[in-house]
Amino acid sequence: MPQEFHVESFLSPKQLNHQSVSFVIPRILRDRIHNAMYYRVNLNTASLRGDTMNCLSRILVRDLGALKDGSVNQVNVLGGVEFQCLLMKLVEIKPTFDQLTTMLQDDENFNNKYIVGLILTYLRIQYYYLPVDDPWARRCQSFFRQYYNDYRKLKSVQLDQDCWSKSQTINVDILHTDELVDWLLVKDDIWGIPLGKCQWTEINDDDDDDDDDDDDDDESDSEDSDHEED
Repeated sequence: MPQEFHVESFLSPKQLNHQSVSFVIPRILRDRIHNAMYYRVNLNTASLRGDTMNCLSRILVRDLGALKDGSVNQVNVLGGVEFQCLLMKLVEIKPTFDQLTTMLQDDENFNNKYIVGLILTYLRIQYYYLPVDDPWARRCQSFFRQYYNDYRKLKSVQLDQDCWSKSQTINVDILHTDELVDWLLVKDDIWGIPLGKCQWTEINDDDDDDDDDDDDDDESDSEDSDHEED
């Protein structure tokens, strides 16, 4: 089929900023993810029994969560193939901020630090275009500010490496959550994924009072905004 008539598959029907949410992930990377065995076995619509956050949350808890008694699951490494597959699915589903907040809640018996890393990465990639005075940008800032002083250790592919690369040896290091937050706020890409130019990555504590005053009004107004278009 001639290239000009090729119709791309695997684009999410969810819309953000008047285009499919899938477009924040480059085409080549989307193709690699959708052809990955982990995505095909665990994250297609049939496997999940739906394309909702409730369906996906079971996989997130199973594969990125860990009990605080020391038992861990198999794929909790930031930036790896499985992590990027989960990131792609999160992009395609486009959860609400309330759903994300629920996933970020701490529990005395459950360690969600890898889920935190996934959601922070998702917010930076998906909502990079928001102007700094947008209510949703302020909510993103509040999430990042919350974890800027989080020093929990995480296993991660080196932040400047692409796990899909055939030309380099992929290394897994130990980093802290605050290092991930700092990278997402100041760099242009992570694990080979472009982050986009972003206006709201300044999270100085000076903004705290303004955010607190505006939260109640902004939350109610933002529910009907274009960011939640399906």
